[in-house]
Amino acid sequence: MKVGSDLAGQLGFQVQMLQPAAHEAARAALAHLDISPARATALLLIRANPGCTQSALGAALNVNRSSAMKIVDQFEGRGLIRRAPSADPRAHALELTEAGEAFTRQLDEALAEHETRFFSVLSVAERKALLGMLQRLRGGAG
Repeated sequence: MKVGSDLAGQLGFQVQMLQPAAHEAARAALAHLDISPARATALLLIRANPGCTQSALGAALNVNRSSAMKIVDQFEGRGLIRRAPSADPRAHALELTEAGEAFTRQLDEALAEHETRFFSVLSVAERKALLGMLQRLRGGAG
């Protein structure tokens, strides 16, 4: 179907059309590790925020409490994280296990290969510039 110049010139439309392709390529890149892009993001957030609570993880992922619990339970079942005592006695601090540390290194490798492959039409400088622009659009998150 023809897009037309009005849609083709809209950044939001271009981002919307790119996202499913990027997600599917990431899913394929992570398939051998038996983890989805969303779960990989959750595990990498735990690594970046050792001691975070399940609630904080859920907020960062924009998922409800029940969904966050399922993610944490899955990771704990795979031996990737452990629940540790927290400053708040009503919560647990989430920490990677040694197996989780090793697994996140595999995630790093798989995601780096995916990024290189998926964004290969852009030069290294263009990828760096695009990343900076996207981070600015997200309000400096990074």
